[in-house]
Amino acid sequence: MRVNYKKELEEAARNMILVHKPHTLIRMILRSIVRKVKVEHAGILLYEKSRNSYIVTITRGKLGTKIPPGLVRLDPHSPIIRFFSQKENAPLLDDGALLLSKINSILQDRESLVGKEDTEKLLLATKFQMKSFDTVVSVPSYYRDDLLGVLMLGEKANKKAFKREEIDFFVALANDVAMALRNAFLFEGLQLEIERNKKLFLETTMALSAAIDAKDHYTRGHTMRVTEYSLAIARRISNDKNEKPDGKFFEDLHVASLLHDIGKIGVPESILNKNGSLTDEERKKINEHALMGAMILEPIRDLGSVILGVKHHHERYDGNGYPEGLSGEKIPLIAAIISVADSYDAMISDRPYRCAFTKEQAIVELERCSGTQFNPHIVKAAISLYRRGEL
Repeated sequence: MRVNYKKELEEAARNMILVHKPHTLIRMILRSIVRKVKVEHAGILLYEKSRNSYIVTITRGKLGTKIPPGLVRLDPHSPIIRFFSQKENAPLLDDGALLLSKINSILQDRESLVGKEDTEKLLLATKFQMKSFDTVVSVPSYYRDDLLGVLMLGEKANKKAFKREEIDFFVALANDVAMALRNAFLFEGLQLEIERNKKLFLETTMALSAAIDAKDHYTRGHTMRVTEYSLAIARRISNDKNEKPDGKFFEDLHVASLLHDIGKIGVPESILNKNGSLTDEERKKINEHALMGAMILEPIRDLGSVILGVKHHHERYDGNGYPEGLSGEKIPLIAAIISVADSYDAMISDRPYRCAFTKEQAIVELERCSGTQFNPHIVKAAISLYRRGEL
């Protein structure tokens, strides 16, 4: 049966977003490759900072053919690691993948290597290393300019050459793996920091929020501004005799506003940065980020209120929002505050489809939508801050 690699890649990407443990993520990826493409074995050389080495910790395939976990440990000077770390070697790749057959072809073409003795030596050493691991395809996984790992694949079970669509699948998967691994490590760090120290946890959360902002070229700094506005509104509300948020509420609001758009990790950058109107399908993808954000954070203990803020910050006071269509006071206060802060910053920021509103115009719009889109009490607090020059 023919494999739909586009569908498989989309499904793998969705699953990767929700997996927070790096080794679980790797195990899932390798299992998918072995089953779908039917390779004899697959492994990932994963960089371990504490050892400054690339180590195969998990492999998949038939016993006797796969690389034994822990057997392979390469330092940054090893041939295959040097090959992928040197940008000048990129033209030698086959659309992002290093094929053993391609190395053989290059080495046989003596004329192309004239005056390139260092490249020839590196190719020979890399070839020897791949053959010693019984690997015919190697695919690098980068996060920015850092080599996080190398996907190492044995032959196909039927001994046939890999098809172009299979190689493309491996390369696309490796690109997604890099971001997913980075996120998984961040989430692993988040859980540890919660247990250790709230201050360090907030610093890690800020780093993660910056990573989210980096995906959307038009909203740089958006997350930090929404956090600032949200806390200011909450402090203003706390002066009201009828509302007295406690210290825990402010802590949860701080984290929730930093992470309110975390679900955008699962939205393609082509949609986030589209210079034009969104299609219905693209709008649906955008709207899924609130629910996706809640799903991502769900496994982290002690974030109950934070998750409510992330999940419901696009609900409307009149019940016409998403994802659950909550209305009025049924919308958690933490989410209602973020909603106003988020919308205010969106209005006063330039977007590809319109110029920024003035602060006065944004306040007029908040007031106009009070009681329909926004909680009137929170809009009142925002207007008060604006008039005091604090918003």
